[in-house]
Amino acid sequence: MKKITLFMLIASLFAKNEYSAEELESLKNQAMNEAKILMMNTILEIAQEIQTHQTREELIENLCSTAPMNNFTVNADISDSLTQTAGDFSGSIFVSRDNQSSWFSSSEVGLIGTEGYENTWTTSVETSGGNSADWYLSGVVNSESFGLNYGTLIVSQAPNNINNTFPPSDNLYATIVEDETGDASSDYDIQKVSGSFSSDWDNELIDRLFVSLDLNGNCCEEGGLFGPWYLYGVGIVNPESEQSDGSAGTAYAVGYGSGGFGQLSPGLLKISGDLASGEVGGFEYLNTTYFNYSTSGDKLKVGVNASDLFNDPDFGVWPNSLQGLVLLGVTVEVSLSGVDIVPSIKDQTDPGIMLLTSQHQEGNYSVMLSDPQFAPDNNLLTVTYIDLDNNLPWYRAAQICNTPANGGNCFTQLDMIPNSHTYDEGVLFEATITEELISEFNLSGDYEAHFWFADSDELGEAQIEYDITIGGDSGCAILGDSNGDGTLNVLDIVLLVNLVLAPAYELCADMNSDGTLNVLDIVTLVNLVLVPEG
Repeated sequence: MKKITLFMLIASLFAKNEYSAEELESLKNQAMNEAKILMMNTILEIAQEIQTHQTREELIENLCSTAPMNNFTVNADISDSLTQTAGDFSGSIFVSRDNQSSWFSSSEVGLIGTEGYENTWTTSVETSGGNSADWYLSGVVNSESFGLNYGTLIVSQAPNNINNTFPPSDNLYATIVEDETGDASSDYDIQKVSGSFSSDWDNELIDRLFVSLDLNGNCCEEGGLFGPWYLYGVGIVNPESEQSDGSAGTAYAVGYGSGGFGQLSPGLLKISGDLASGEVGGFEYLNTTYFNYSTSGDKLKVGVNASDLFNDPDFGVWPNSLQGLVLLGVTVEVSLSGVDIVPSIKDQTDPGIMLLTSQHQEGNYSVMLSDPQFAPDNNLLTVTYIDLDNNLPWYRAAQICNTPANGGNCFTQLDMIPNSHTYDEGVLFEATITEELISEFNLSGDYEAHFWFADSDELGEAQIEYDITIGGDSGCAILGDSNGDGTLNVLDIVLLVNLVLAPAYELCADMNSDGTLNVLDIVTLVNLVLVPEG
């Protein structure tokens, strides 16, 4: 009896809308096809624009941090294309000390701009926890840096869903796109697009990609028997993909929709067609064996096998120079008006860039200092710093101290400047004992240089102590001792005469420190040799 009642109800609905079952099925097929074409065309238009203005440069280089510590600090060398002016870039750091269960964050990112850090941006955040740290950097940049006109764009790393869980919890996503609220009815109003990935920390091979489409209402409406029907999608674009003829490459999307007698099933879609004109000729489902989706609450969460994208012949080279993908969100409505099909975009976001990288550190190797040097001709102190974790030294100083025989007290400290930021490969740090310091402390004779470096809360003792000799204004132990034998005699006079005749310059032979060697220096040295100081 119930089956008969249900059949009569459906039949009456068909009669009311003047569609036969066959006509309705055919119209729904066409409607959902039009919805997919509209969504893909929207994604393709943005893909073309981004791929046309591809940068092919690393946006963030020498990304490094301190070891896991309470005042966790991050440095990054940001590309000039992102920071044409200081106001073109802002950013946030997210740090977890409990295996990504919760995050500390800070948006106080600023340019250091001093010598050795001319393009280096830094931020610090107070944390607490164990001896591990997971962290990622998110930046907001002016899209004009890419030749685009989207206002500001998010360029963000993302958490690593190391255990490959689905659906990932919200703390395993990074925000890639933020969209205006209220520009569409709530169930189709996109608030943000988020992203994540899974990778082994050791080999960095990307296994899975995860995206989340967050709505202002419930996810995700499928539509009624006679429409309208809805399609929810996230576009995925390799910004450096291109065809062999140099035209813009292919775009992809994860799409969710139902209804229409099964005409649309969730999956990973690939666009094909005339990429030069932007006309979509068709699309196909890629391997959906490892496709997962969840429509709980206000979020559409999707997980795809990364190799389905990266191994597709039209995807382009991976990893690209960004190690990143462009994401954008789209919601589409398609309805019937008689026998006409009316598709329309309900909401569409600007793009954002997800970098498939993040950082993890467990424990901490001790910093290593080696090869301390002092150049008496220019009073330059140098030392080589190596950290196998690639941790930056938040504390980096050289102290000038009296020798133990003279009391051993330290009386001034110099900040040391790096010549690069690849700390795991070894970085030379240097500092100059200036003429002002020499004059202030009346420096002349034997001293010790104590080098202090720290990448964690453990400051410890000075790692290296190095004997140096400061010769006052000349930088020589004995002014006039050109051959360095510790005494002034006729040999030094002969060397000085040869230097004057050459002509050549030797700092220790410049008796009056006027920057030139001449007869005045010879006369002064002869007098010292003939009448030595008592």
